[in-house]
Amino acid sequence: MRTSEIIKSALTEIKHHKVRSFLSFFSIMIGVISIIYTLTLTYSMSYRISKAVEVNGPGRINIETKRRWDDDYDNKSKSYLNLYDAYAIRKSFPELYMVSPYSNKWVRFYDVQSKFKEYVGVTGITPEWKKRGWIYKLKGRFINDYDIENKSKVCVVIQEGGWLKKPKWIKFYRWKDKFQEYVKHNELLGKDIYIGNQTFKVVGVLEEPPQEQNPKSFIGVGSWEPNILIPISSMQSFLKGYSMNEKEDAIDGINIDTGQKETIEKYKRVITELIKSRKGNADFINMRDYIEVLKDQMTDKKRDMTTVMIIGIIAIFAGGIGIMNVSLAAIYSRVKEIGIRRALGASKSDIMKQFVFEAVLLGFLGGIFGSVLGVAAIEYLKSKGDTNMIMFKWWMVLAAIIAAMLTGFIASVYPAKVAADLDPVESLKYE
Repeated sequence: MRTSEIIKSALTEIKHHKVRSFLSFFSIMIGVISIIYTLTLTYSMSYRISKAVEVNGPGRINIETKRRWDDDYDNKSKSYLNLYDAYAIRKSFPELYMVSPYSNKWVRFYDVQSKFKEYVGVTGITPEWKKRGWIYKLKGRFINDYDIENKSKVCVVIQEGGWLKKPKWIKFYRWKDKFQEYVKHNELLGKDIYIGNQTFKVVGVLEEPPQEQNPKSFIGVGSWEPNILIPISSMQSFLKGYSMNEKEDAIDGINIDTGQKETIEKYKRVITELIKSRKGNADFINMRDYIEVLKDQMTDKKRDMTTVMIIGIIAIFAGGIGIMNVSLAAIYSRVKEIGIRRALGASKSDIMKQFVFEAVLLGFLGGIFGSVLGVAAIEYLKSKGDTNMIMFKWWMVLAAIIAAMLTGFIASVYPAKVAADLDPVESLKYE
């Protein structure tokens, strides 16, 4: 039996059994939509995790002084982290890729020329800050060791990247960052500005990539994002403002990268022991590795992905059962036709091919229509600002169609075998 005849016969059968074919077709279509969505979500999650680890470091550890809202906070504890603790860690473990102390304050920014003023977040850092999380395009220069040693009144301003294509929800989001609007419309490099009641020179501007390409926007890691960076020594000596720390020489925390995720637990232990030896105890600190934070961040997304995957599997399975029922019904309505074809020389394999092809064609058509609707839904979600949908790739459509056709094939094997095993003589007598 020629391929063209098989296709013609398959289309005729689908047409003659519209209701049964549509129910199978519809189930396959829903399954394909779920598969495309799940593949997009899975790929997005995998890509974002890998990029986040790449940017932030595979052996990233964060050490912070406990806050009042922590469950095991001891308000009688007088211990806290300072800059010399970070220096001690660097000296004791020179093999560490990064030891980056930081301190955050909320202070008043003022530009005399434009009369612009606003409260902004400022972070005191050392040059090691740039070893991880560097996603920026630098104009000017960054903070260096000379600035730290001499408590230089210099700063680096961070400029947000905006969007390549603004999602539709932005127009309903009325709040705007006044400081970022000011940064975008003013040339700050080389300019003297007031931070708190001190004059600082802008020696650099860090331009972030657009939101769609910014690994830091992929997964939040609970870190406080500043507007301005200054030498940590200058912050402690000159800058007054709102801070979580009561002590002038206290720092908020220390970011460490061991260089390898396999060494995280080792350095968590030895650094804890070092802090104990310096402070008498280490109960006042929280120490978390970046992998832990990622797991917490991704828990809800994994649950959503699993739910969608289950729906897709059930829909595909239901479609397969529908195809099997349609195939079996077609067999018992075409027993005499099968007998005539066998009498004219058709082999068992010819009969099996015919019924298998009909089922695969049904799966293929369901896959095509499901893919069209799935892609349309993804484009809609993308326009609404769902950044996960940006990760959609066209190979996902091909994978979903192949899954639909494979479902049709598997569901048709048993009915096709039943048709092929019919006795030609008995089939010719069938009415």
